[in-house]
Amino acid sequence: MNIDTVCNQLREMRFTHMAQQLQDRLANGDHRDLSHEQFIALLVEDEYLHRRQKRLDRLVNRAGFKPEQPAMENITYSGSRGLVKKDFIQFTTPKWITNAHNIIFTGPTGCGKSFLAQAIALQGCRMGFTSRYIRYTMLFEEINAARGTGQYLKFLKKISATKILAIDDFVMQEISEQDISSLMDIIEEKQQTGSIIITTQYPIAKWHHRMPDPTIADAICDRLVANAYKFNLKGDGGSMRNKN
Repeated sequence: MNIDTVCNQLREMRFTHMAQQLQDRLANGDHRDLSHEQFIALLVEDEYLHRRQKRLDRLVNRAGFKPEQPAMENITYSGSRGLVKKDFIQFTTPKWITNAHNIIFTGPTGCGKSFLAQAIALQGCRMGFTSRYIRYTMLFEEINAARGTGQYLKFLKKISATKILAIDDFVMQEISEQDISSLMDIIEEKQQTGSIIITTQYPIAKWHHRMPDPTIADAICDRLVANAYKFNLKGDGGSMRNKN
């Protein structure tokens, strides 16, 4: 059996990248100083890393991050801003996600809340978890669109299946009673299935007054805050958007 036949069989089994790597490595002479076992292991590693990168690319593309894709390794830590590195190490491992803990970032505009939320959600993607980043107002636009097409339950199921939901600019706009009921549905669905990251300029104590139904507001605040890591960020006289 010749190499062309082997490569065709690999492609037929959907090992396209391995087939290409086999041809390239043979052409470059990579096999000459390796045993058969080592060369096979190298090809398997090529295919494994390629598939892992493809999955990461899919997760990131579906997450809705901003084009610059903030990452945890690019966070500028500063005690004066309320950012201490030791507090963020825990988000590089999956424990906080598997335990369905939330994260809340409060602070003035430009202090880096959105950057941090996306960086942590991207780290989740790197660990193999699905993530979604969405602005508060856009969330309700999607909800209302789903209701209008009779796809609301399907939308809830999709949100529930997403392990990390990052909601940016939380309670920045007032919402209707129907919208707050939908928000409650989402938070209820997510409570046991994954984590929610919240960014907002409003302190937690003021959330309640930004929602139209006090009873539902109580339930939402309780579910979001009870098991959350809370960070109250401070500005330092300039926008962190440019610095990061």
